Amino acid sequence: MPIYFQLSTSPLPITLESVGQHWEQVSIQRQHGYPCYHWLQTESGSGEVLINDRQVILRQGEGILIPPFVSHAYYPLDKWVTKFATFEGEIKESFHQILQSNAFITAMDTVEFSFSDWIDQIISRHINQQLKPIELSQQCYSFFLHLSQRNETNIVSEHPLYKQYIAPIIVEIETRYSEITSIEELAQSIYISSQYLNRLFNRFVQKSPYQYLMTWRLNKAKELLINFPQLEVQQISLRVGFQSPSQFIAMFKQNVGYTPNQFRRLYRATQN
Repeated sequence: MPIYFQLSTSPLPITLESVGQHWEQVSIQRQHGYPCYHWLQTESGSGEVLINDRQVILRQGEGILIPPFVSHAYYPLDKWVTKFATFEGEIKESFHQILQSNAFITAMDTVEFSFSDWIDQIISRHINQQLKPIELSQQCYSFFLHLSQRNETNIVSEHPLYKQYIAPIIVEIETRYSEITSIEELAQSIYISSQYLNRLFNRFVQKSPYQYLMTWRLNKAKELLINFPQLEVQQISLRVGFQSPSQFIAMFKQNVGYTPNQFRRLYRATQN
């Protein structure tokens, strides 16, 4: 059950306080949490994490990132073997900005990125004295970025309610975003009320279906603004589903911080 502390003595923006693997996990209760960001992942078996009045089951390949000083507890459900990493660094007060969340994050190994392999590789390179401080910091940053992309967690996507109600609405939004006229229309398509749909979205996606729809439309508008400079703002607003150019411009500036034309000019300036 190897565990390694302070992999670098150099001050770094992001680094590891500790990292370990093949840990025969016992029950842990931390009323006042842990002082660092703590990633806990299942190698084999399964375990239960209790945090923020939520129960999270971690099966093989699944993990959770717990923010500092957040009360939590976890218990083995069967023979639970885990990997873990705890993060600190000079910019630790800004970690939540990189992660795009102040809450816990759940994620799992995928073909695109394996958190398990990341831990194994870090430990291997540390043991063989091949891990340079700046590379360690870069690797930790990469770990956080991949977690931020899984904020809409892969684990909850297996929940029956997510599969039955949330997944089909997300597909509907992402394919028919320009045609959708109301959230009520979406709710009716799966035979539930708009209030219930809102509750489910906030539970599983941490935003309302309206917010999800607006974010998707604005991202599509950004693509059109940059990739099709010949299109006028009015044309783009209609293509992505806004009822009027003025509504589109106001929503774009509120969320992006620039008007559509300012955003287009800003991007062009960065390319010159």
